[in-house]
Amino acid sequence: MKDRRLIEVNFPLKEVSEESVREKNIRQGHISTLHIWWARRPLAASRATAYAALIPAPDNDDELKEKLEFIAKLSKWENSLNEQLIEKARKDIRDFFNGKAPKVLDCFAGGGSIPLEALRLGCETYALEYNPVAVLILKAVLEYPQKYSQARAEDPKQTTLAGEVQTKGIPRLLYDVKRWGEWVLNEARKEIGRFYPPDPDGSIPVGYIWARTIKCQNPSCGAEVPLMKQFWLAKKKDKKIALKMLVDKERKRIDF
Repeated sequence: MKDRRLIEVNFPLKEVSEESVREKNIRQGHISTLHIWWARRPLAASRATAYAALIPAPDNDDELKEKLEFIAKLSKWENSLNEQLIEKARKDIRDFFNGKAPKVLDCFAGGGSIPLEALRLGCETYALEYNPVAVLILKAVLEYPQKYSQARAEDPKQTTLAGEVQTKGIPRLLYDVKRWGEWVLNEARKEIGRFYPPDPDGSIPVGYIWARTIKCQNPSCGAEVPLMKQFWLAKKKDKKIALKMLVDKERKRIDF
């Protein structure tokens, strides 16, 4: 019997590609918010291709059409936690592997998209990486949630920037992330807070735009002129914000 997988026969490329593009604008709950990784694969494509590579190619066109429609549905972000849909995908995979979870190995796991989706599909998953940053990302994405999600915090209260909050009974991983995140933020404010003074309205800047400057070649001027290619901060259809250059001729100074 020839072992042919669905991905070798057909694949809903258009639908999965559209979901992958849409996923770039999703922030809440997406692993991309943990840490920037320059070669991160879309979760939609990772989930769809993993499933298509782990199930057999259908014997007839009707079944093939049904499977392709299922993959397109499976790749949608809103179905990432759809238990009914995910369980069906897991069952399809287990049925092909005689009721057992197949082993999936990603030798260049990077940001963890492929192994995460293999885990979601119920596979026994292994991820390898040489880059220490990627290793830490993989631990945060794949290992720690599995290992510590059931443990509960014992401290009754925790002091945060928002004040004292109840912490006893919350997941230990959530507690530790919040606790040490607050610690890092407090230490950073002690060390570099003076470089981020509050604006007149009380808001605190989170970053600066810098530019190289040259001295104006006009002998009677001598002002420092910033070398900036463009002044747009945001240029979307529903949001346009730009810097405005203010030239003070008397003081020979440029502000924004």
